[in-house]
Amino acid sequence: MMKKAFTVLTLALTLLGCGKSVSIDETHFFKDNCWLRFEPEVFVADINNTDDYYNICVTLKYDTNFLTTNTLPITVNFYADSNERHNIMPELRLRDRKGKLRGSTIENYCTVTDTIERLRLYNTKGAYTYMISQRTSKYELHGVSSLSLKIEKSGI
Repeated sequence: MMKKAFTVLTLALTLLGCGKSVSIDETHFFKDNCWLRFEPEVFVADINNTDDYYNICVTLKYDTNFLTTNTLPITVNFYADSNERHNIMPELRLRDRKGKLRGSTIENYCTVTDTIERLRLYNTKGAYTYMISQRTSKYELHGVSSLSLKIEKSGI
């Protein structure tokens, strides 16, 4: 019985850890820690496999003295050379339901990562351009240090 449980556990861990290849893991830093509303951050990911599922993650580093909301609404537009286009409008969760900061904190800076889309299956191989914008009511969103985009195989 114990041997069977160990075999199942080993297989599960192997499947979860297999094939975690990253298509992009890139960070952009904001001048003067200010993210302008109508100036999207542009990332380009090279997708070479249309058979696997991918997870799309965004990481935000911000000053907790400036950004005090529970969520940050963003828009993610992405497209391929083949004219494939998508638009998602997630809200990055900066705090939990009790108001506690999510992520890691050093002094007054917090770094939080959110998976904005799970199990994305791409239709075509090639370069995908991602444009990420903040969609708050403020033109200038002060206190935002950096934004990162990471796309990796989900392991499923």
